[in-house]
Amino acid sequence: MPNRLAQENSPYLLQHAHNPVDWFPWGAEALEKARAEDKPIFLSVGYAACHWCHVMEHESFENHATAALMNAYFVNIKVDREERPDIDDIYMQAVVAMTHQGGWPMSVFLTPEGQPFYGGTYFPPARRYNMPGFNEVLQTVAQLWQEDRQQLLESAQNISAYLQNNAPQPGTTAPLTPQVTEEAAQLLAQNYDWQNGGWGQAPKFPQPMIIEFLLQRAARSDQTALKISEHALQAMAQGGMYDVVGGGFARYSVDNHWKIPHFEKMLY
Repeated sequence: MPNRLAQENSPYLLQHAHNPVDWFPWGAEALEKARAEDKPIFLSVGYAACHWCHVMEHESFENHATAALMNAYFVNIKVDREERPDIDDIYMQAVVAMTHQGGWPMSVFLTPEGQPFYGGTYFPPARRYNMPGFNEVLQTVAQLWQEDRQQLLESAQNISAYLQNNAPQPGTTAPLTPQVTEEAAQLLAQNYDWQNGGWGQAPKFPQPMIIEFLLQRAARSDQTALKISEHALQAMAQGGMYDVVGGGFARYSVDNHWKIPHFEKMLY
């Protein structure tokens, strides 16, 4: 039996119309239900061409046991980021603030008033890739909502305050001074992975804007920036990221060593 998404126009939402999850589109009905039943909201944002959105749907949203957990303890909202970029932007800022990275599918837990208190992107069905399993996350959040709600509400207030305090104000943008760029370069150098190349843990993204920034500094005789740029580019080129047949680079590496590409090339 189809859920409420069967009445939507978005191709992405229609893809989820036959999930056993009791999905709501974003709107007053879902928010009022959350307040009336005193339940937290699970917000899932994605788009039709998103690979990991489809993976999470197949692994979790089509799973009847997972759907039963979602339906019992949460009001579940599905959003197409191409249809509602405003909602995507607001909650992506929250996810980046909480996890220091973003992406889709975006998975965010909200208070009934819509304040985010926990979030991430793709969650596997069981713990792997240095990430908790989705069922584990659902159970933990549901338990905290019942037994230690104040902790979640304080988290929501802190995140909302952080976003408000860091929101760009019209006419108040500070100039990009040499001190700011120097501090940025030092931070990038401190966090660089000299063993494998790049920054952070798998999945590892190429970070072309960071490398371009470092190359600009290298052109002004910053030797550390030059070494980092060369090392990062060589690691990607000598690994499995480069498409030797069609040219171009894969969107990211599944492993830390740039050996296993995610077979998708983006045009942006």
